[in-house]
Parts: sequence; C-alpha cells; structure tokens
Amino acid sequence: MSGTQITSEMIQDQTYLEKVKPISALMWINEETVPSVVAYRKYDKVQPFKGSQRLLKTYQDHHVDYQYFVAEHSGHGLQNDNKIYYQYMQTVEAYLDKYIPVEESVNK
Repeated sequence: MSGTQITSEMIQDQTYLEKVKPISALMWINEETVPSVVAYRKYDKVQPFKGSQRLLKTYQDHHVDYQYFVAEHSGHGLQNDNKIYYQYMQTVEAYLDKYIPVEESVNK
C-alpha cells in the first residue's frame, strides 16, 4: 500500500516506518492534531482492527480530543452497524458544531 518494497530487515531495524508514514494516520498525530471522530470495524481486512488500538493510544498520548466507535458487525464499511453509523454521524456533527461553528447570518 505504500508503493515501496518493505523487507523483513527494514521491519527489524525499524527503517520501514519512514516508508509507511505517508499512508499511516498514526504517524502524523501530535499535540496539534485536530479533534477526531473515528470508527473502526471488527472485520475490516483493509485496516486491521488491532491497528485502531495503537491509534487510540497515540491520541491519548498526545491529548487529542477524539471519539471512537467500534462497528462490531462490519467489514471496511459501516454497512452492518446502522446504530453505530448513526451515532458516529451525530458525533461528527457535534464536533463540527463545537470546533468549526457556523455563524448565523444577521440578515435572516
């Protein structure tokens, strides 16, 4: 997925990390990361669920305001978890209202 070959030696000496940085959300998180709403799916074959645990720890380590949802019955989409999808979208809207409020027009 990174477009470059990654060898077992690169994994052992950790030099692969720089190769995967462009496609790894985890590696871009710092104290200036914007608040985030994320949903992970238990049966995702593109982004394994275990990866979400590292992401959460990184959000916590850098004190990022985040909300995390688990779709217990879905693969890469949220197609099998309508209730979670609804909660996720409600939370996205709440975060937008909180962090990027739209000012009402005075000419109404």
